[in-house]
Amino acid sequence: MIKLPEEIKKILRTIEDKGYQAYVVGGSIRDLLLGIEPLDWDLASNAPPKMVSELFPQSDLTGEKFGVVRVRVGDVEADVAALRIDGNYSDHRRPDEVIFTDSIEEDLLRRDFTINGMAYNLEKGLIDPFNGKKDLEEKLIRVIGDPDKRLNEDPLRILRGIRIAGQLDCDIHMDTFKAMQDNAQELEHISMDRRRQEFERLMVTKNTGKALRMCVAANVMPAILGDSYPPKGREVQGDFKQLIQTIDKSRQQLDLRMTLLILCFDKKSAYKIIEHMNYSGKMAKKFKSAIELLEDLYFSSGDRYLLKRFIYKNGMETYEFLDSVTKQQRNVYDIPGYRIESRYYLLDDIKKCKDPMYLEDLAINGRDLIEAGIAEGEEVGKILNMLVDVVHRYPGMNTKPKLLKRAKKLKKNPLSAMFRNI
Repeated sequence: MIKLPEEIKKILRTIEDKGYQAYVVGGSIRDLLLGIEPLDWDLASNAPPKMVSELFPQSDLTGEKFGVVRVRVGDVEADVAALRIDGNYSDHRRPDEVIFTDSIEEDLLRRDFTINGMAYNLEKGLIDPFNGKKDLEEKLIRVIGDPDKRLNEDPLRILRGIRIAGQLDCDIHMDTFKAMQDNAQELEHISMDRRRQEFERLMVTKNTGKALRMCVAANVMPAILGDSYPPKGREVQGDFKQLIQTIDKSRQQLDLRMTLLILCFDKKSAYKIIEHMNYSGKMAKKFKSAIELLEDLYFSSGDRYLLKRFIYKNGMETYEFLDSVTKQQRNVYDIPGYRIESRYYLLDDIKKCKDPMYLEDLAINGRDLIEAGIAEGEEVGKILNMLVDVVHRYPGMNTKPKLLKRAKKLKKNPLSAMFRNI
């Protein structure tokens, strides 16, 4: 039996009391049958959108063409869409026209997969014209109608179907999967941002490895990663094959999993993937830091001085992210953890001993250098940075008299002063 929150029941009854039909539909029913609380509530009705808006003061008309009204009752939000039939998809994204209907069966016919093609009505109960409940029980993803036609009209359904398979640990019906293979190239008609968003959702499912293997078998990876796919070179090919088998051992976190994927490619290809997928800002910065700095981090793992230099140059936030990446690599590739443990104990001891790490930790500042007549202008910053290196090597040097003395030597001969024993 399907149990609905009182707020959803209230929406359904309010619409039906006016003589219209109202249903809970799609992924909401799928999740309820699985015992999962839906993240989004999708409802459908033959009530005119304007009528729905008038019935619920706290509502917004969010999709006028498709007759979608967002309704709020208490703390619950639900999208109430008009029952409709979709026309042709000339742009492979949205129907050219929609025809509103009074038939729930006609509305369900336009939906993507049988497990999303169910509806529930308070009086009629479950409406399941395509045996979606049976497919759900058998963990099977199957397209409603002709798979080739339905996937061609909206190729993003290919990625969506694979994502749902990973999310629910389902298999894909043979006819549906063949249509995915045949229409994979049609994904090029979809904007990269929409492809990337669906792929990102796929990357954080409970069975991402399974979903990635399906992506490979369905020939959709070039539409995601561009011509950098497949990886070139025996070592990176091995990394990729291992990753799609064991990625589920990694933390279910997008930036970490995408970094693991990008690191399966050589440096030039990795940068091309970042550009191809339209990554920018903070996420792109994380990927690039992994490409450029991960080897340096591994190299610094057993050396107190090098670890402090790495954190000083790149920042604690970058260090913590890359440290997390190395932990996921250990899980995915079964790498011994001694370097990570060594780094952990080193950093813990650095913090306990309160070793100076940053400019602000120095016992002197720029004003002290200026007042002592040692430096001025841009030279102040250069000498302070060299003094940070000094205290990284020798924390006991971090007193005002010692640093001023060292600063004078650095002023006279920066190189010899830096490498002379103190």
